[in-house]
Amino acid sequence: MSEDREVTRFGIIGCGRIATSAVAPAIRWAKNARLQAIGSRELSVAEDRAQTLEAARAYGSYQAVLEDPQVDAVYIGLPNHLHVEWARRALLAGKHVLCEKSLTDDPAAALSLAEDARTHGLRLIEAFMYRHHPQWTLVRNLLDEGAIGDVQALRIWLAGVMEEDDHRLSDDGGGALFDVTCYGVNAARFLLGKEPGAVSAMAAWKGEVDVSSMATLAFPAGEGAKGVLASVWGSLASSAEEGLVVSGTRGRIEVARPFMPGWDQTELVLYRDGARSLIRAGGANHYLHMVEHFSSLVADPSRERFPAEDGTANAVACDAVREAARTGRWVRVLAPAPATASLRLQA
Repeated sequence: MSEDREVTRFGIIGCGRIATSAVAPAIRWAKNARLQAIGSRELSVAEDRAQTLEAARAYGSYQAVLEDPQVDAVYIGLPNHLHVEWARRALLAGKHVLCEKSLTDDPAAALSLAEDARTHGLRLIEAFMYRHHPQWTLVRNLLDEGAIGDVQALRIWLAGVMEEDDHRLSDDGGGALFDVTCYGVNAARFLLGKEPGAVSAMAAWKGEVDVSSMATLAFPAGEGAKGVLASVWGSLASSAEEGLVVSGTRGRIEVARPFMPGWDQTELVLYRDGARSLIRAGGANHYLHMVEHFSSLVADPSRERFPAEDGTANAVACDAVREAARTGRWVRVLAPAPATASLRLQA
């Protein structure tokens, strides 16, 4: 950690679009973070990005970023199949890790990474940026207040068209499930504050990779509440669209841009007892809020929001979705150590 313990010095591993156009600027703008280093497989690329993004150092290898004593934490923006390797290397090098989703498509590997993080006293966070936008705080508050009565069902979707040669349509990228459908899985867990008990699913396949996937997550009853069903859909071959609908016994909440809201003001639509009302959320950069939140966790080991076990639980749930899509059967979700108690919003 830097001498100023309120500032986390970041190294970026990988120079992809999200890393350089969203996360790196967020690090620069964050009040408690600093962009220290950028690493690429090609030094010229790293030097170009470092100059553009005003990073202090550029490296022609990912390992060199981990060996820099001036780097406290790394953001891993590599394709999915490289996440486990470089997250583990970073943790063993003593670096906190903010890893692009999906953390991994292998629950056993996710559990192992979480254990590495705990052993070394480091943070390992999956970079689901959406949950740091204020509109999600509003939705959670409405649910906690019982604004739509008892929640009965959720519908969540995210889609876009990828080029044929995009790595996300390969085994390296993990397909729709681990690129876009995983958002719906994560969001359902986040809103309900618990893990699904079983899932069913179907997918449109291109070889071994799902181009589109749809799942039903069955969340068990508890604390006097009935069970809840969540329908999630993601596609890498459909026109760009997204949405969230939460239905309850008294009404529903609709969010038109739950995951990609941009920086402008957003609106939630609340239908309750036959009446319709708009609730506005201020504009925000959820990448900036994510970086500041991550840095606050690095600075304060006592805080426990979005721990590694959350990324682990999402990997477990998505793995069950994949099995259900391949077999056509309902699949039980064997959740790891409890995580959702830490999913509550924390100031």
